[in-house]
Amino acid sequence: MMYILDKGKIVYRLLYITGVSVFLTTVFMEELELDLVLKPLFIIILSYIYILNSEKVNYFVLVSMLILMITKIFVLLDFGKYFKYITILYALHYIINIFLLWESVLLVKMQVKKFFTAQLLITMILIGYVLYSATNLIIPSIVNDQVYLIVFVICFMLFISFCYYIYLNSKTVVSSSLMVAASCFLIVNTVMAVNEFYIQIQIFAIMASILQMFGEFFLIKFFTEQQHLSPYDEEYF
Repeated sequence: MMYILDKGKIVYRLLYITGVSVFLTTVFMEELELDLVLKPLFIIILSYIYILNSEKVNYFVLVSMLILMITKIFVLLDFGKYFKYITILYALHYIINIFLLWESVLLVKMQVKKFFTAQLLITMILIGYVLYSATNLIIPSIVNDQVYLIVFVICFMLFISFCYYIYLNSKTVVSSSLMVAASCFLIVNTVMAVNEFYIQIQIFAIMASILQMFGEFFLIKFFTEQQHLSPYDEEYF
């Protein structure tokens, strides 16, 4: 047991060191070679943390992380050139995550009426507006790949819907990790697209890099603790 605990501490320290290194590289160096090592390494370490901490390893989580790692490499190499592949891979990543979240949807006792609560409707309207606005900004720059963008937005919107539905209908702190992850991904995807295709501002790149890591961390944290979810017994406002 002590060996496992010590190994866990070492892995978490490696994760923190890698995360800080990614941040410093993004802010001060902008070295592609370093990013191509550090960002995939961050995902590999996160995947190992999931294996280490999970009571029952779901290999679809690892497949999802592998797809995310490949997508990040394409993003780093040339976001515009590989946009089609990036959107396809991201869409696949979110589809797998939706599948993984289905277990949690069942745990919180899915009911049709719960999809139409005031909180969820207001949240999804606001998120939909943000995604619609961002999409409109970048569509003129991707004339040939608009279909892939639309598919990605639909998959991402479904993923976000599942995340907030689970959060709003669970009484455990476990779902808070999912809400944080979903919020981070929403900001990252919006900021990253605007930064690449509309207006390039360094703070956008820094923000996307930091929040992407936080989002990945909290999503893995949720999948590690997913089985501890429990629903609210009664509807609430």
